[in-house]
Amino acid sequence: MNPITFSTLACPSWGVETIIAKAAEFGYDGIEWRGGPQGHVRPDMPTSRKSFLRQQCLDAGLISTAVTAYTGFVSNSAKERQANVDELRHYSELAAELGADYVRTFLGELPEGTELDPSIYGRVSDCLHIAADDALSFGVKIAVEPHDDFVRSSSVVPILSRVQHSALGVIWDLGNASSAGEDLKEGFAAFKDRLAYVQVKDGKRQGNEWQLCPLGEGNVLLRRAFELLMTKGYAGTLSVEWEYAWHPELDPPEIALPAALRTVQELLAAAQPESA
Repeated sequence: MNPITFSTLACPSWGVETIIAKAAEFGYDGIEWRGGPQGHVRPDMPTSRKSFLRQQCLDAGLISTAVTAYTGFVSNSAKERQANVDELRHYSELAAELGADYVRTFLGELPEGTELDPSIYGRVSDCLHIAADDALSFGVKIAVEPHDDFVRSSSVVPILSRVQHSALGVIWDLGNASSAGEDLKEGFAAFKDRLAYVQVKDGKRQGNEWQLCPLGEGNVLLRRAFELLMTKGYAGTLSVEWEYAWHPELDPPEIALPAALRTVQELLAAAQPESA
């Protein structure tokens, strides 16, 4: 059965101990840890704290799916790109220390007046190849998040094609894809052979705006996405990304996370092949 986790973007005010306790209480299989200045984990955490977090997860029977690094590689400055490669290396080491399988990275927002072209793809791919080598040396993998100027699968595939590395995969974010107007079959076809894990969220189109909402109440064709995954035999993680840290108008985590887990479980059960 696919592990079901949640991102700590859902619970910015909870401490690590509370996150672990609530994940176990709600019935989740694990946690996707948010890094960065406002996150719950960082490379400069004391070693004792990292060991404590890892042991607490083990004691609770929880996995750590990934650690999020807010890195990007589209800058015109080689120095800045190298700084991001170095930061991602530190996060790869952190992921290994926490027992996480992946380090999640973004690709970045294009500099003003810049369009996607072979030079952009070249610089991003060069950085990711180095980062993937670094990750492999720590026993973890890089998971690329389609976001910003790379939200559509068609903008990410050229990078995956350039970086044929065993330690580089991609996240299929069902909500991001739908908010960009991408057909789920298109994203699945593009990513199915390089999937790191799947992020699950829902939203509604309101004019030109995309409004997040509880799972199953929006326009994302979640059941269809789950059917595509199960038909492929996907056995990886399904991670709920409830963006409460960015959208405090949403339901708080103690309400949203148990409800999301029930919905994912129902979707997963409904999508299982009849012979399963």
